[in-house]
Amino acid sequence: MANESKLSRRETRSRQILGATLRLVRDHGTSVSTAQIAAQANCSKETLYNWFDDRDGIFLALVDEQAKGMNAALTAGFGAATGSFAEKLRTYSTLLLDILTGDAVISVNRIAMSQTCLDSAKFGNAVLANWQEQVRAPFLKLLSEGRRAGDVEIEDVDDAFDTLVGLLIGDRQRRLLLGENARPSSADMMRIADRAVDRFMELFGA
Repeated sequence: MANESKLSRRETRSRQILGATLRLVRDHGTSVSTAQIAAQANCSKETLYNWFDDRDGIFLALVDEQAKGMNAALTAGFGAATGSFAEKLRTYSTLLLDILTGDAVISVNRIAMSQTCLDSAKFGNAVLANWQEQVRAPFLKLLSEGRRAGDVEIEDVDDAFDTLVGLLIGDRQRRLLLGENARPSSADMMRIADRAVDRFMELFGA
């Protein structure tokens, strides 16, 4: 029990440190130092090095934490979605738009892009792996189920998913990465998702 309590405290503290890192990256970019992170998280640099090895370790842990949060949100949303294939796709698409335009994803993508430019591809690879596992895979499952049920006529579910993402996101994420306040409101997200799914069903509906 004591070990479990100690582990829980460490996990809680670790999330606080990663939250502090996320805020710094969001507000000041990816050039933040371990000293800045330690000050923001109200901990010592020694704690950071003991838990994460170095700044790259903190960034990679942030990528992993963001992926877990994304998976939890998608799992909850997918589990609650009901109705027809198109109705489920609208629910999923609204949720995906919310996730992909949120501060956490934008900040993590900035880290991956900036570090990849510095010849550190491990961040980009980690983000891509999380995208494949946490986002693409469940959508491909839904599209495959819709194809088997005769709801859509899709030859390649990968291409169909890419089409859906293009209809849904457009250039919003690029604009957000470049600093523009392009995050839609909740009401706008629903309208954007409805329009994207309507167009998707025009292309692929049975």
